[in-house]
Amino acid sequence: MKKFIMVVLIINTSLLLLGGALLGLGLCFGGKPNFSFNLSGKEMVEQVYVDEDFPVEDYSSMKIDVQMAKIYIEKGDENRIEYHIMEELVPEVKVEDNTLYVIQPEKNIIPINFINFNSDEPYIKIYVTEDQYADIKTSSGGIVINNVNIDGIIESLSGGLSINGSEADSIDIKVSSGKTYLENVKYNTIKANQSSGKFVIINCEAGTINTKCLSGGAEFENVSADSIESEVTSGGIHCTNVVAKSADLEATSGSVTLQGSEIIDLTGGSNSGGFKAEDTKIDKANLKVSSGGIRLDLIGDVNDYDFELKVSSGSVNINDEKKGDDYTLENGKDKKIKAKTSSGSINININ
Repeated sequence: MKKFIMVVLIINTSLLLLGGALLGLGLCFGGKPNFSFNLSGKEMVEQVYVDEDFPVEDYSSMKIDVQMAKIYIEKGDENRIEYHIMEELVPEVKVEDNTLYVIQPEKNIIPINFINFNSDEPYIKIYVTEDQYADIKTSSGGIVINNVNIDGIIESLSGGLSINGSEADSIDIKVSSGKTYLENVKYNTIKANQSSGKFVIINCEAGTINTKCLSGGAEFENVSADSIESEVTSGGIHCTNVVAKSADLEATSGSVTLQGSEIIDLTGGSNSGGFKAEDTKIDKANLKVSSGGIRLDLIGDVNDYDFELKVSSGSVNINDEKKGDDYTLENGKDKKIKAKTSSGSINININ
């Protein structure tokens, strides 16, 4: 058996060295380590890039449809377009009816890069002078928006989305693969649908925030909103310094945590991972955890609360006093905590 493994290792090493030698020989004779495969024409094509930089007339909305390039949208002194794109994918750029159109041709091209010392990233940079309504879609490359007040619909199939410094009415985000990162933003409505990749929002003021993440989780930091709804299948939900009138935080696999936050009406739970709040103010809570337990360390007076607490496996404890496994206190208080766990204890400390 050892002899067989040794033979396999020798063969694999020999093939690897042979491949490296052939690659080096090809490069010495003018071969190209980077090329593209055209699926439509079923042929190899050389990667030739086109660089352009030109001004465009005024506009207040944009429609962007890009197949393969990273999109940058930034504040500028003039409306201008700059790109570095493969020749076959040079976009059509025009302004009609106060709308900027940047549309790449639909071509089934796959870039293949064995060696890429120059880091030849295709990109499109759009410099704007005023607020924008946007309809943006990119298939591969991602989107970066800096210091532009932008609302509308933004979709990235492969590649993350970053928005820093934006104030507008509403934004609808769809990211299939990649991280969504929002910082220093102010919106009446934020809606985000994340398939794979973390959703992060920092320094935000909003009316309503609605996020769904299949894989990757959600993070909220320094966020103020009327209502927050966050649903995560895998990855957990973590809130730091979040202020909201209402919040519904649901995690299927992963924990839900709150730190230094203030929520008047809280609902949510976790199938696996538990629910934890620390140094937080909550007036009303309705929580359910299947596995992981509930721990609430709250700011306030325990005498201001009613309770309805039940555990299937574990115990109920309020201010370190055991209450059994099924505890109800009804005194008609305005504040109430209702919680239930299937596996795990409920520990509540309010002082």
